[in-house]
Amino acid sequence: MLKGLICAAAAVAAFGAAAWAETAVAVTHRQFQAVNSDGTSAFAATGPWRVSLEGILLNNPEEWLDPTPDSKAAPWFMGGQWQAVIQGEGEDHAGTACWMGQNYGNGPGTASYSNEQWLAELNRLNRDPNTNYVFRAGDQVRLTGTYLFYGGKVNINENHQVLPQFDFRLELIKPGVGLPQPADITLADLKRADNTEIFDPNRLTGGEYYQCRRTRINNVFVVNPENWGPNSTLTISDGEGRTFPVLLGIGEGISRYACPSGVIDVIGIMDQAAPGFPPDPTKGYRLIVPNYDGNGLVLGDLGSPRGNLTGDLNGDYIVNLEDLAILAQNWLKWRAGLYLAPEQK
Repeated sequence: MLKGLICAAAAVAAFGAAAWAETAVAVTHRQFQAVNSDGTSAFAATGPWRVSLEGILLNNPEEWLDPTPDSKAAPWFMGGQWQAVIQGEGEDHAGTACWMGQNYGNGPGTASYSNEQWLAELNRLNRDPNTNYVFRAGDQVRLTGTYLFYGGKVNINENHQVLPQFDFRLELIKPGVGLPQPADITLADLKRADNTEIFDPNRLTGGEYYQCRRTRINNVFVVNPENWGPNSTLTISDGEGRTFPVLLGIGEGISRYACPSGVIDVIGIMDQAAPGFPPDPTKGYRLIVPNYDGNGLVLGDLGSPRGNLTGDLNGDYIVNLEDLAILAQNWLKWRAGLYLAPEQK
């Protein structure tokens, strides 16, 4: 896989800057994510290696991966990272992830972003270039950029390059459209009775059908609640022998609230991270939950809680010293790429 990434990046670089000035090819997510019988990509591009897709932004990137800049030079240390998923609409039953990292030079890339350059890139990605609007989950957007096949799906990314011609971008189509209703499923829709993963190259069933889409897995319980915490992996079970991994993001609620117990539902984004070396692109499905609102019955972020009292930081419907302690703990902290210094405003 590493060799493939390096070769792909080199092939793209060979086109030169002139090729990237050409118009991107508009494709649907379903076309973009098509796979062969062995799970490898079946997408065949025509024209420049840059595509454009439209859909609904499913997550706030800073709740998934930590964007905080860190330009430390160490093998495979990526520093700040940014990742978002765009879900297709209507008959475009698929979705696409886009990812960017700071320190490509520590891995398969040729150079890295400095901390200052990285913050500038984050600010560019997090804001609509025409209005300066800060994107948020539930916005209708257009995603344009270059791509690589990795981990079982095609991703929009920078091909591990820091040159401007490899930049991808988001553009606002319509703000506040709202998150799509999640697909309502059980683990039997993802796993067979023997707990093996369902892989359908036609992408009509199993993990491929729900990949990069908002999904609700019903009637499960957490097998290993001791693993609860930001950036950790839980295992859920339906009690009938099927299990499934749930990757927790770094949203504040995951640190603030305890792991829900008993029979629950889980709402998140279906993802694929193919295991093995070389990776097996027919396996590795998982559900990503970027944040949790502490409701106790559904592991996920259901939106703004009731009460709406300014200062009620822990969502218990009263403003008291517990909220003040949370405020003090976060005093002068900031989210990389979202905060603008006074001289930048």
